[in-house]
Amino acid sequence: MQGDTRWKQGRGDGVGTRTKERKISSTNLPSFQSSNLFYFVSNIGELYVPTEYRDVVFARGRVKLFAHQDLRHLNRIFTHIRHGGVAIAEGQWEQITAVMDYIQRHKQDLVQQSSPKSRDRGASRGNAVGRALKEALSRLACWADADGVLQVEPAPILPDLLAFAGEPMGANQGKPFLLPFIKIQQIQEALAETYPIRALNASLLASENVLAPRSQETIECFQEALRHVRQSEASAITVADIGCGSGCLTLLARQELGEQAEVSASDLLPEAVATTNLNIQRLLPNSDGITVMPAGDLFDPFSGHQFDMIIFNAPWVVARVRNRAELAIHDEKQETVSRFFAQVPDFLKPDGVVLLGYADASGPKAIANLEAIIAEAGFKVDALFNRRVATHRSKRKWEQIRVSVLRRS
Repeated sequence: MQGDTRWKQGRGDGVGTRTKERKISSTNLPSFQSSNLFYFVSNIGELYVPTEYRDVVFARGRVKLFAHQDLRHLNRIFTHIRHGGVAIAEGQWEQITAVMDYIQRHKQDLVQQSSPKSRDRGASRGNAVGRALKEALSRLACWADADGVLQVEPAPILPDLLAFAGEPMGANQGKPFLLPFIKIQQIQEALAETYPIRALNASLLASENVLAPRSQETIECFQEALRHVRQSEASAITVADIGCGSGCLTLLARQELGEQAEVSASDLLPEAVATTNLNIQRLLPNSDGITVMPAGDLFDPFSGHQFDMIIFNAPWVVARVRNRAELAIHDEKQETVSRFFAQVPDFLKPDGVVLLGYADASGPKAIANLEAIIAEAGFKVDALFNRRVATHRSKRKWEQIRVSVLRRS
């Protein structure tokens, strides 16, 4: 795709020339379908632009590098951003933070001045200022080299940075890439929080959009299910963790089944795959036998493979997905779990088992439908492990978490 780049150098001042635009929703998963992948910036070269920010970068074609001493000219950078430009900051981290603070302090200047005469107009202006600030902050960016090292001083250690930003492995095709400064901060803030896991006697990290492993009860139900299977299965077992998220169940499977188990993991979200990789690196000095696959939908990364055990902590809320963070939780019309059971027979060995996590958060109708889906796929419940937990919802104070061990009927 490198040869298909549509952006070339313009006037030699960091401004590119545009030949084609394409609308891309910020909630869409990354894709290589757009020809607008790279933007040429003087003194840097071609920069890969993540999917979520292509509209911002390509909308007006005004991207400018502000490096080192240039970062002191706060008003000049602010004016460039206020007029719709994208400012790439290179230099001291504190100076870049000062630029962001300056934008926030002058947020009122991002919209046209007016004199509202009513409370409604005041509220409307407040909303407009909020939207303008969000858009302006997305136009303050940093760049990283092809290895993902940010060109800031000191450079924060963020392995798999592009994947944490939601881009698939190799999306930048070996070239430097662009990221909004606020996105980098969001990734850092998410990874700064730890989640203690009793079953692992360790703490895990969870990046932005990745389901944090807060439910000790769910993890302990899976632990009991793994121990149940361990008693009846041969020692050399192959396992797939579908929708690995933070990597909690991948690590748990390795712990409970032993080092002889071969565990593979993947997730729809690149940031989840990156999180699983990070947690494995943190907790397992010897990770031989664990393979983290590229991001992909359900079994897409496992073409041609069959497993003794497939683990799936399925989305349990029957509702529409509104953003990336809800992909692990929401399953409109139970379409994801239906697709899982339509595909799982092709990836499970004849005597294999499925460990399915689910909760009755959406009521008895959803559970009845799930049971029908399981039976139609030719599976029966061999064992069931559950917990009754309190919820924070006003209409439903309790819910049941369950992990089912399923075998072919």
